[in-house]
Amino acid sequence: MRFIIFFMFLASYAFGISVTDMRGKTVQIPSNLNRIATISDGFVESVMTHLGEIRRVSAIASWSLKRDYRYKIQGINEELEFTGLNTMRAMHPWLDTLPCFNSPQGNIINYETLMQSAPQLIIVRVGDCTIGGADKAALEKTLSILEASKIPLVVLYSPTYTKNLATIKDEMRIIGEIFGKSEQTLKLYEYLVGIENLIKSRTQTATNQPKMLYLGLSLAAKKNGASGITYGIDTPESLLLTTTINAQNAFNLAKGSRIMISAEQIYALEPDVILLPTYNGYHPTFELYENESYANLRELKAVRQKRVYSLPWTPMNCSRRLEYPLELLIIAKAAHPDKFTDINIGNFALEFYQKLYGVDIEAAKMLRSAQILDWTEQF
Repeated sequence: MRFIIFFMFLASYAFGISVTDMRGKTVQIPSNLNRIATISDGFVESVMTHLGEIRRVSAIASWSLKRDYRYKIQGINEELEFTGLNTMRAMHPWLDTLPCFNSPQGNIINYETLMQSAPQLIIVRVGDCTIGGADKAALEKTLSILEASKIPLVVLYSPTYTKNLATIKDEMRIIGEIFGKSEQTLKLYEYLVGIENLIKSRTQTATNQPKMLYLGLSLAAKKNGASGITYGIDTPESLLLTTTINAQNAFNLAKGSRIMISAEQIYALEPDVILLPTYNGYHPTFELYENESYANLRELKAVRQKRVYSLPWTPMNCSRRLEYPLELLIIAKAAHPDKFTDINIGNFALEFYQKLYGVDIEAAKMLRSAQILDWTEQF
């Protein structure tokens, strides 16, 4: 009876504009839109924050928007603690009070909790952790169940799903259309792609193409005989290196994401630069330099020459979010330091957050700390 009443109430909605989502489906958007359920690990919420519409979120499906993350890394003589937050959790602590219709593991939707939150619109980002999209049959089943609720459903395809960073523009445009703010999202996209173009303009003149290795550290991988995971040549991570950074993916042996890689393989590849992405937690350079679990990697050229760099902390790091240009800039400067001597990334990050979210300098510093990027003050 409860659900019958709910659907009768839903049928009484007055619809306003319509948008076409990334499936090509036309979706009618309620004109009195005040309750939005998001299935996203921060991207949708960050665009809504930029647009001043974040308070319309009434239910979430990502535990990264609720958690405080803490990591202790043991070195040779000391143990260091690192703390981080999803930038949306840092900016909007009240998100923690909303219904979360997902499992703590991040991959099981609780449809009853979703329905009880009575959303007027559901926005799904395929390619984030909650709905990855690699299993096409599972994706179609999930979307079918959501559509059966008769609640308007907007589906976005992230770069992890499309394998194309440029599709972020389509995601942002559609979110903007929902709120009648397409022009604002277009200007935001132009700002982000402007940073990409700045990087390209500087790196394309470099005469060397350093070999760079993404190395997702993981003690679980160590137990299986690997030193970590890496990304194959068909992934967005690899494509960024070749198309934007003017560098090489040191791991050019296979396609696919999250490929187990052993110490022997890493030594054979001999990367010039090692990048430490978010994987099973945050990984500081300190971990690779001093933690005994990775002592067998200390003779690598990149380790000996201190060319190891931590990428921004992005909990549930399953696809690119609005902060992705900071990651690109760190990688670019790591690859071609001589091309970016005039840019201090710590200062750049503060300006970036202020433009992205309209915050003051103190809030920008808080966001930089939330992504564990204060080390970039010296970079």
